[in-house]
Amino acid sequence: MLSRRTLPSAKCASGSGLTLPAALICTMTVTLSLSLSLLSMPADAATCSNEPLRTGRSAALPDCRAYELVTPEHVDSAGGNLEFQESLATALASADGEHVALHTLTVFFEPGSHHTGTDAVFSRTAQGWAMHSLTAPGMQGETFTPELLSKNLSLTGFLTGSGLDSRAQMLDVGPVGGAYTEVAGGMPSGETEATGANAGAPGVAAFSDVLFESKDHELLPPGPERLVAEETLPERPNLYLWAEGRLRLVNVDSQGKLLSPCGATLGASTFAGNAVNAVSADGSRVVFTSPVRQGEPGCPEPGLYVRVDGRETVDVSEPQEGVVIPRSGRGLVRFAGASPDGTRVFFTSETALTPGAGVGPYLYLYTTAAARGHRLRLVGTRVETPLENTNPFVLVSGDGHVVYYHGTESLELQGHAQPVTGIWRYDTAGESSAYVATPTDGNVPEEPLYASFDGRFLAFEAGHEGVQVLGPHGLEVEPRGVGNQQLYRYAAAAGAVTCVSCGGDLAPARGLVELATASPHGVASVLSTSGGLAGAADMSNDGGRVFFQTSAQLVPQDTNEATEAELRVSDFATRATDVYEWVAPGAEDGAGVFCHVANGCTFLLSAGESVGPEQFLGASEDGRDVFLSSAAPLVAGAPSGFTSVYDARTGGGFAQKAGAVECTSCQGVGNPVPLFGTPSSASFSGAGNSPPPAAAAAAKPKPRPKPKPKPRCRRGYRRSRRGRCVRVAHKSARSHR
Repeated sequence: MLSRRTLPSAKCASGSGLTLPAALICTMTVTLSLSLSLLSMPADAATCSNEPLRTGRSAALPDCRAYELVTPEHVDSAGGNLEFQESLATALASADGEHVALHTLTVFFEPGSHHTGTDAVFSRTAQGWAMHSLTAPGMQGETFTPELLSKNLSLTGFLTGSGLDSRAQMLDVGPVGGAYTEVAGGMPSGETEATGANAGAPGVAAFSDVLFESKDHELLPPGPERLVAEETLPERPNLYLWAEGRLRLVNVDSQGKLLSPCGATLGASTFAGNAVNAVSADGSRVVFTSPVRQGEPGCPEPGLYVRVDGRETVDVSEPQEGVVIPRSGRGLVRFAGASPDGTRVFFTSETALTPGAGVGPYLYLYTTAAARGHRLRLVGTRVETPLENTNPFVLVSGDGHVVYYHGTESLELQGHAQPVTGIWRYDTAGESSAYVATPTDGNVPEEPLYASFDGRFLAFEAGHEGVQVLGPHGLEVEPRGVGNQQLYRYAAAAGAVTCVSCGGDLAPARGLVELATASPHGVASVLSTSGGLAGAADMSNDGGRVFFQTSAQLVPQDTNEATEAELRVSDFATRATDVYEWVAPGAEDGAGVFCHVANGCTFLLSAGESVGPEQFLGASEDGRDVFLSSAAPLVAGAPSGFTSVYDARTGGGFAQKAGAVECTSCQGVGNPVPLFGTPSSASFSGAGNSPPPAAAAAAKPKPRPKPKPKPRCRRGYRRSRRGRCVRVAHKSARSHR
């Protein structure tokens, strides 16, 4: 096949700094090179080890993927269709892709199903996917609220209650399916919220330390500690730690005195799930905010604290020596994230905490391992907030070494330092900041985005005006994303920004794109991991693959592009959406086949038919497993016309069950030549899925189902302009406490 050395120049391959005619010639050259390489490829170069299982619709998938049905074939039709909207259903994938959790109002005919819906973890076996209900056999509670899941989805924490007894709510933890251990019981309904647990470390089991908030101040046994807890105002929650079979009060100082009568919360109090690594992996450090609210009569100034080993409390938001707090008091402090071991804590403060810092919010880093006097460091200036009283756009990488934020820093442009507002990246290793991009419309993203675990890559959205990036002549608009909401990938090593949802064409793509979980709190309204991290990975950890859903037709095989009228509808869930995979140039795309397109290769992962929205639900960290929902029967025997969950798995697929009828009217009929051996369409410069001949002849758009009314968001949430239920501003979000 064609060597990488025979491709056009590096300037052409980068796709930057080109005039339109030159870029067009470049794209045509790359497309021709790709076609020649595929045609000259050995016959067995594209052979997949799971080729016998890649039948029917699976035959057209890239990366040697094959569809696997995750959810059961049989459902309770009275429970309604499986719809993935925030107030109805949420999915959460494990890091290794072997498990996926699901919360939905639909009842599956499986052991352990609860009468109010399904809260379960689906696990992959050699024969197929098996469902394990979170509810243990015999649980008769009238209410069941899942609140915590371990990162590998093997452990859970949930609240149960009964309408017959006002003080019957219980918090239980344990392995999925039981047996469960009661952490606290006999609490008033609606008074408690489980907020976090330790992820586990060498010699320390996961969920050995569980954190929860409660306004029931009589949980502790009679004694001095309970008297301290009772000093908290009745409508404010205390923060409790359950470890070694006993409860402890967390929001106290090193002498055991209550920090504030106005309550406390794990991490930050603005959004559910805004507690990235607020509990260290070994449970020895807990980051919390006290009081819960700011500016209330009788409440002290808010602060951010770390409770160490249940004995010492450190005020990480305390100003450095010589910095004086204004007479008006300390401004709002918000936790942003921490390292897994809890030694590095990122937060924003509206009050200057270091010499030279101004009125914020500014971004700070507190390092417990540093010498006294050097633990607090100013990281970012004028960090902006997307919405009033909400958490700033700050995203800490999973390892705690990198933080992305939207702020204003100095950038060298044409020989002069100029203040530039946009997305910035700070690396703790080099103690340096780097410019990423600026949304041209000036709007701060409503939803923080997804970063790889080590922070080398960032996936982010921008609006219709596109983004400004740093080019050869200063700040330049990235042309391919202008005109529609698009998804971009930033690679720190190259300092490059690429529009990954624009397809292979030079012209800006149509349609709207959306990530599965656009923030660390994207899934925490229903399901959250122990560290508060979103479980869905929108990008593989090596940055080579990015997954998204869009209403645009990016490859010819996609036949249900949304109309212009549908694009103007604010309800994203009613549009014709499909799931796509973008592969970076040079990334291995299959068995010995590489992506050679300058802008990356784009592949369709869903059916691409008029079956209603097909949505991306998450992926494993290595990108092997991609979970999506579709009403199209993607495998033989799957429910037709009912939304199911599938895994498009590299090297996956199961043997067809005896008696199952193979699909004869869908794409991939007759096991055609795999995608890797088929040249790209001449009308697309990106390498997209080529429709099998039978599908091309039979593909006729089906009438789209009438959109269903979008349900109201649950209490404490509002619907954003992208149609997503997000937690409302601080005061209203906690008004029910």
